[in-house]
Amino acid sequence: MRIHYRETEDGIEIVRCFGADPQIVLPEQICGKPVVRAAAYAFSDRKGREEDDVQVYESEDARLFRQQERLLAGEVIESIQLPDPMREVGRYIFYGCRNLKRLAFSDALTEIGSGAFTGCRGLSSLEVRLISGQRSCVSEILGDLWQRMDVAFYSVPEIGLEFGREAGVELGLKPCTHSAARLAARLVFPEHYEEAVENTPARILFTQHHGSGNNYRQCFYNKEMDYRKYDELFYVAKAHDKISVLLDLVFARLMYPWELTESAGQMYESFVREHGREAAEYVTDAAHSDAMREMSRRNLWNRETLDAAIEHAASARKQEALSFLMNEKHRLFPRRKRDERVL
Repeated sequence: MRIHYRETEDGIEIVRCFGADPQIVLPEQICGKPVVRAAAYAFSDRKGREEDDVQVYESEDARLFRQQERLLAGEVIESIQLPDPMREVGRYIFYGCRNLKRLAFSDALTEIGSGAFTGCRGLSSLEVRLISGQRSCVSEILGDLWQRMDVAFYSVPEIGLEFGREAGVELGLKPCTHSAARLAARLVFPEHYEEAVENTPARILFTQHHGSGNNYRQCFYNKEMDYRKYDELFYVAKAHDKISVLLDLVFARLMYPWELTESAGQMYESFVREHGREAAEYVTDAAHSDAMREMSRRNLWNRETLDAAIEHAASARKQEALSFLMNEKHRLFPRRKRDERVL
């Protein structure tokens, strides 16, 4: 990758990036200085003119892909990982990045320019590396986006923030590009939008709200996630959102239960039991194999739900899931041997 940048008193400011890979990972340092800022319109193709007062940095593989090199901006970009030291991104930095799906950053990022996410309708995933505490700019980002967002909070244990299922029990690891990061919590923020509806006889316009996303976006206090308030809003989600979204939300909380109270856990477990067939189809999907094992760990299977899961896995020819489910059925509901003694 080739990067246009400026040197400032406190570090490096990224101006433009060029390369062949739409999955952008910015370096932590350039010329021994931390990368602390990204300029306005840095990843947008709507920039009026390019700047001349820049320096150029090239990664080791830049020359190998010189023929495929292009401006990494606008619809080209699919994923961006900002470095841990980055504290600020400029206005309209991602303007027009329609295909941007994933954005990763650390809790050092505290300043976001106006219009940063204009046109980012494909953005669906935030990954936040919590290094100094639990504060982050997630609430500001969510406030600019109406679509469903999946937010993963990663901790860096050796720096001082530790998460886990229970005291003394290590949380399962998940892939993350930061070598020390552990997936601590995964939260679903449903979509929301407003619609103007006309009452023609009365000549009145009123606003109708759809989705529970706006409610969930209010679950922050002083830039920290309020997990208790998040869980208390589940009744709102049940009234407004699809079962597929609800199951994503439920299993995300059950599998990564950071600050999940006992009562909230029981509420989510009850929902799974009440929607056994839908849950069975959900967990047998290849993308949700971890949820299937969570069902076993929490003793959420009953005979009807397990039979439904086996039927769905068999019809979809999901052999790995089918094998796991058959083993669970033999474990939980073993066949009784007939009494063949001759009286």
